[in-house]
Amino acid sequence: MKTWNLRPLTLSAALLALMTLTAPASAQDPTVPAVDRSALREAHGDYVLDDGRTLKVQVGARRLSVGLDEHPLELWRAENADLLVSPDGMRRLRLYRNVDGSVDRVALEIDRVR
Repeated sequence: MKTWNLRPLTLSAALLALMTLTAPASAQDPTVPAVDRSALREAHGDYVLDDGRTLKVQVGARRLSVGLDEHPLELWRAENADLLVSPDGMRRLRLYRNVDGSVDRVALEIDRVR
């Protein structure tokens, strides 16, 4: 009778399961709250700030990305339908809306390190 050595397969499966369970919380949690998704989708687009810089906002089903000028987009989180916060918490993007709910203008606020 032939016996099979299943130990390497079992170790591989255990390692794969461990890697899946220990994924960072930021990868598992959406940056777009379910309640505000429809309001945040109105913010999707390109904006010109008061100082002439270009801001790009992309709102997906579960992710929210913001990019300033030619810098690559980075994942931000939505505090609510009118406030977006950068991953480091030092930058905030306020959305100002019209009466119909569409985004009229945006304001970028940056905290300085003291």
